Amino acid sequence: MTMDFKSLLASERARAKAKRELVAGEGEGEAPPPAFASFVDTPTTSCSFSRDLGFVRGLAYKKEFLGESDARAVERALLDDSYAMWWTAKSDGRRVMNVGGVSPSTLFRDGDEANVPKFINLLIELLRDRHAMASSAKANYVLVNEYECGSGVDAHSDGDAYEDDVAIITLRGGALIEFWPENDETPSISPVASLYLEPRSLVAYSRDAYRLRHGIRKTEIDVVDATCANAEELGLKVGDRIERNPNGRVSMVFVRKRRAGVELSA
Repeated sequence: MTMDFKSLLASERARAKAKRELVAGEGEGEAPPPAFASFVDTPTTSCSFSRDLGFVRGLAYKKEFLGESDARAVERALLDDSYAMWWTAKSDGRRVMNVGGVSPSTLFRDGDEANVPKFINLLIELLRDRHAMASSAKANYVLVNEYECGSGVDAHSDGDAYEDDVAIITLRGGALIEFWPENDETPSISPVASLYLEPRSLVAYSRDAYRLRHGIRKTEIDVVDATCANAEELGLKVGDRIERNPNGRVSMVFVRKRRAGVELSA
């Protein structure tokens, strides 16, 4: 296999540029801001939103869930060199960080929560306090993804390791997430529903929505169609073409893993 060193170098330069911009803060030459320790411009009280978007039970979206300063601080913390060893090697334009366990597919075991960084625990508490997830229980596992521009993830279901209660916070760049029927192994052109995920937004899915397959297309331009359930809220219309951020996208997937030896809750 021939390695494309030119593309690899361009990718690493783009990631380094994004990291420098985060560390530098608002103005060039400013001192790096302090480590993320509390929320500055994010509401911490309960938020209300529909959980049946696109006529799909359990599908919800909240724009501007995180404040601008807090979103930058969270991403800066994720990219800090102290967590460099937590990231997997990049594959197909994506790398991941597992927080609260060794892999997404393993059940939760005592001790998995011991090494969860403080700033991620703050986000877990925020999701519970704002009732962002369908249940009152806290997430106990977080999967962080960093995507290159144009990359995505194939349609999939989250499986039996999780309770049917997921929340995803998007950072840096936006993308269109699409949902297909559970038994559709080769997703049709038109999904059941889709949502455009703006930076700082939150998407949550539970109940019927959890049982759907979901994915993000590998493209540099997302095209809005009639299935986009939050198009009107975001001022989008069918046919709009949205270019992805050339510096890519970061997402944080919060779930509640089933505990080993314990049945899934009703």
